[in-house]
Amino acid sequence: MNFLTLENVTKSYGEKVLFKNITLYIDKGQKIGLIAKNGTGKTTLMRVIAGREGSEGEQAKILLRK
Repeated sequence: MNFLTLENVTKSYGEKVLFKNITLYIDKGQKIGLIAKNGTGKTTLMRVIAGREGSEGEQAKILLRK
């Protein structure tokens, strides 16, 4: 069962594109980690997933099941 679905999620600040058209599925029992350099959008991605920041694009889809 999918607990988290991200499809076509994009986020940028001005000219800087943090991520573009991310598609991600996380199922029950899966463990993931985010590893990247500072300033690459890890925290912003978590904020988008939590609904604290919006994503860009008309086809962006974020589905988080409880």
